[in-house]
Amino acid sequence: MAPETHGEFIAPEDGKALINPVGGRMILKLPTALTGGAYTLHDNVMPPGSPGPRPHIHHGHDETFYVLEGQLQVRVNDQTFHAPAGAFVFVPRGAVHQPSNPGTEAAHFLLVFSPGGMDQFFEEAAAGRLPLQGMSSEPDTLARLDEFSRRYGYEFAEFAEG
Repeated sequence: MAPETHGEFIAPEDGKALINPVGGRMILKLPTALTGGAYTLHDNVMPPGSPGPRPHIHHGHDETFYVLEGQLQVRVNDQTFHAPAGAFVFVPRGAVHQPSNPGTEAAHFLLVFSPGGMDQFFEEAAAGRLPLQGMSSEPDTLARLDEFSRRYGYEFAEFAEG
């Protein structure tokens, strides 16, 4: 079977709105299926003062942030990047990282995962209302989160002391 060779237009108002597990807005613009599994692209807005998700690792995906408006802070292992509008931050798979918005204005950014597959992660996290930001003390929630995380190669982690 020949690969798809037609283009795709996604208007500003198009995409799949998801409940963002860390607050703010998340619109899935390019799902895995449209890119032949190469990547997914999300349009995100992180509210001011948001700590973002807990520090974590993607074992099978690289993650790239492209800031459109505001400023995003991204900690990657022992580095902290303060990314203004127009900046990219690349997080290689296997790196402990945590995006956040300590500022007073919303941070609007595009989020790219390569290869694809993380769209299903966010869809499932939204549908199951799985907590990615705070730590749950509910044993049932912790068990669901552990099984869910393992399936997607996602691991909550701590930054090395240093």
